[in-house]
Amino acid sequence: MNFIFRRLFYFTFILISVLSCAETQIENDIRVVVKGNIIDQLNTPVSGALVQVFTDADAPGATNVLVGEGLSDESGNFFVTSLFGPNALFYVAIASDDQFSTYRYQTSTESFTPLDLVFDLDTVPLQRLAAFNYTISRESSSGDILNFNINSIDPRCIEVYEEGIFNAVESSCLELTQMSRQLNNLSPSVLEGIIYAPLQSQVEFTYSINNGDDVTETITLNSPQNAFELNY
Repeated sequence: MNFIFRRLFYFTFILISVLSCAETQIENDIRVVVKGNIIDQLNTPVSGALVQVFTDADAPGATNVLVGEGLSDESGNFFVTSLFGPNALFYVAIASDDQFSTYRYQTSTESFTPLDLVFDLDTVPLQRLAAFNYTISRESSSGDILNFNINSIDPRCIEVYEEGIFNAVESSCLELTQMSRQLNNLSPSVLEGIIYAPLQSQVEFTYSINNGDDVTETITLNSPQNAFELNY
């Protein structure tokens, strides 16, 4: 019993020691400025968007720390003063209300300090979003199977930088996403769902019944609310 207790104590001590090495570093005497301008896809300024700056050791046991925060002004400009430290992860999260997409600027500050202590994000596009509301109703005879998929634009945008240089491979911005489902007798007779995508973008709804030919319908999201119905 003492042997098991000693082993457990030893493991706990090692675990605490490892986790304690993953501390998020904040240099109290260093400040950086994060600035930029937020616009939508029509080049209209987005005011009142929340700009938050975080840093993180990006390791087990590390603490995610909010080190700066502010709002964009009427012209879409923001200027946030933030604490700074050498960490594996430093990122700026920008979001408005649920009518807009989100944006994230991400880098590492372990060996990188921006010129003049300024992170200039330049122009940050937030997409105005539209809702694609779909309703699928089964009215056919028992045994029919419906396969469908919906292609749309993912409204999230994450841009990753290394030593101030954009990394396209690690970044993901407004990419095509797909959602697939199959409906049969075990599924609800009425299926409803909602997908958010940038306003004026297109949604492709492709379906087949009983493994027949694919039928594709393309819907342009011209308004904030868009309804689509399919009966099979």
